[in-house]
Amino acid sequence: SQILRRSPRLKAKAEARESASFPQIKLPDEIEAASKSRGHSEQQAGSWWLDGFAGVSKTGMFGFTPEWVDTKKPPGNSNQTEVLGWKKTLHDAVFLRYFFMSPNLVWFSMALFVHAFFPYDIESAKGWQVGWVLKRLALNFSVAFPYYAFFHIGLYYKGWGQRKFRPGTFPTAGNMAHNLYYWSLGVLQWTWWEAVMMRLWATGTVKWVSNEDILGDRYLLTVNLAWVLLIPLWRDLHFYIAHRFCHIRAVYKYVHSLHHRNADPEPFSGMTMHPIEHLYYFSNAFTPSLYCSSLSPLIFLWNFLHLTIAPGAGHSGFEDHFQADQYHYVHHAKFECNYGSPFSAFIDQYFGTFREKLGTTKEYKGEYNEAALKTAGVTESVVTRPKEWSPQGYLGFPATSGHAVYTIFWVLLFPLCVWGAALNNNTGAQQMPALMGVSMAQVVAATVSYGPVIFAMAVCLLEGDRMSW
Repeated sequence: SQILRRSPRLKAKAEARESASFPQIKLPDEIEAASKSRGHSEQQAGSWWLDGFAGVSKTGMFGFTPEWVDTKKPPGNSNQTEVLGWKKTLHDAVFLRYFFMSPNLVWFSMALFVHAFFPYDIESAKGWQVGWVLKRLALNFSVAFPYYAFFHIGLYYKGWGQRKFRPGTFPTAGNMAHNLYYWSLGVLQWTWWEAVMMRLWATGTVKWVSNEDILGDRYLLTVNLAWVLLIPLWRDLHFYIAHRFCHIRAVYKYVHSLHHRNADPEPFSGMTMHPIEHLYYFSNAFTPSLYCSSLSPLIFLWNFLHLTIAPGAGHSGFEDHFQADQYHYVHHAKFECNYGSPFSAFIDQYFGTFREKLGTTKEYKGEYNEAALKTAGVTESVVTRPKEWSPQGYLGFPATSGHAVYTIFWVLLFPLCVWGAALNNNTGAQQMPALMGVSMAQVVAATVSYGPVIFAMAVCLLEGDRMSW
């Protein structure tokens, strides 16, 4: 059974594609006709809209592909080489196209709306009460869930997208229970780190400035506007580093492999991560707000909302809608490539880990071995892959004793984090100020930041994994 029934029209198209001999998937006649008449449709849709502004086409948020996509080829098989690279990145950065001609503008508008109408309740954070934390949790669910659900329902139920990267397979109810569970843990951890930052502001540990202060001071206004523009750039760089780090074998084995259960992702897959991966992924949000005293809480909110909203549409599994991302889909399909985003593709190109499309590649210089993976039964081919959308994407007990030990470790890690950040200094007099002469705050911070990696390597070695790196 499936979490959402496909429409008869979408189901018929999927069955027709499944019966094809592959790899040349024939597009339905109506899609080809729509592609040929796109220019006429755009004129009718509304010439007042600047095509591509905020990442939105004149035709809307669905039913369009980027100009470089060859719609005569199967989805995911268009070459991206000519539209990526450091020259393109530099051009988009200098002329601010990365901000105004991309989804970043939509996401910042969402952050600005939340900041204006649902600001952080810093006054309440002077004390640790469950009430204000739960209110923030409810708000975060209210913002994130409709956004993700909009793309999931639109693409997988309403049939608003026609070009699915891997036609004919759809998530089951069990797959969606798995994704929603880990996605919800992401929202929970997002809220927790917001609560920690609010507490730091409320107690004066970290300085912040109000809207009135910013509007009345040209320097503060300039600094905050600069960081509004810099956050997407910082996010992109941090994502590449953190993501590449998660592919270290020990970390991948016990942490990041959970995200890769969705080799053919759907929107909620975007934040379907192991809690330890959420920890490293969300660490981006504390720079610059934790270290700079001249920033509005909006900068922290903007950073975190970008972290939590951006993965949604980019993991859709389709290529014909707002923020469709062939670049990252290829990473899920091929595993050892495209660690960054299209904006940071030049880093992958430099290190030889860039793949321009599904299928054969001329650009990739990494260690990925298609033949070896086929022997092991792993391939991105829509013919040889199992018909089931994600055979591993179900909730259950740890697969091995090593995974069970690691699960116990991370489950105990988060109460330690809560104790260190909230309880050990809640009354003003620390209950346990130091351990063997080392500040308890430093002990907890080191355990939370380095512990997951060191423990993963140790468990790998104990399991006899000689490739623990």
